[in-house]
Amino acid sequence: MGYYMAECATEMYMRNYMEFLLENYTELKLPYSFPVAFSYLASPVLLSRESFLCFDEEDEVVGAFGYIHGTGERNYENVHVIQLQVAYIKEGHRCTRLFLEGLRYLSEFLAERDEGVREIRFWAGVDAYSERLFSKFARQTARIESERGILCGYVVTVPELRDYLARFQVAVH
Repeated sequence: MGYYMAECATEMYMRNYMEFLLENYTELKLPYSFPVAFSYLASPVLLSRESFLCFDEEDEVVGAFGYIHGTGERNYENVHVIQLQVAYIKEGHRCTRLFLEGLRYLSEFLAERDEGVREIRFWAGVDAYSERLFSKFARQTARIESERGILCGYVVTVPELRDYLARFQVAVH
């Protein structure tokens, strides 16, 4: 099956991004209250930062991811860091190839933008699959517990991500 990625550069794509994530909210399994989770999902759109959709060959949205620049602890002034706020692929479309295409698309998008981004951070729930997957290309740097679950923080530098992706032959459309 073929896939392609698109930046949410128009209001229609931004609406599709939000609708897709809200339609799949339960499957995201975010360990936050809905208002907090919604702020994370919507922040790439509301802050006019980058959000992306993944489409299958029938032009159906099957995935989405978005990021913001900076971190809260640095008052979002450390713009050399991006934080992935959400990344989701619908069940039935999850595969290594699509995951790698998404990472490569992000890497190439950052290179084209040339905004000095040097580091990518993201949070993920704790389970054996996620830990095994993310440890292949990122370092776990934090672990927090809340009443709604445990989250692990991961960090990868842009050069480290490019080195990881160079091991695979993945065509981005």
